[in-house]
Amino acid sequence: MAPAVDRKGYWGPTTSTLDWCEENYVVTLFVAEFWNTVSNLIMIIPPIFGAIQGIRDRLEKRYIAAYLALTVVGMGSWCFHMTLKYEMQV
Repeated sequence: MAPAVDRKGYWGPTTSTLDWCEENYVVTLFVAEFWNTVSNLIMIIPPIFGAIQGIRDRLEKRYIAAYLALTVVGMGSWCFHMTLKYEMQV
């Protein structure tokens, strides 16, 4: 469902094929979907700490790679919800 009022923000008009139920650019003009963006921190911060702890504990590199892969997914989702640009969606 598209928002009733589509505010124009820092990133310009949305080009993504999806626009979630959260209204765009309500909290700040720099983040399209503020709460979706903030909720992505759970996919960024804990995996970073996991990778750091894995390095300290000298775990196999596959575990560190998995933590870093989760971080990359979280950062991609962060960028998508922040901009609502098709380039970040892909």
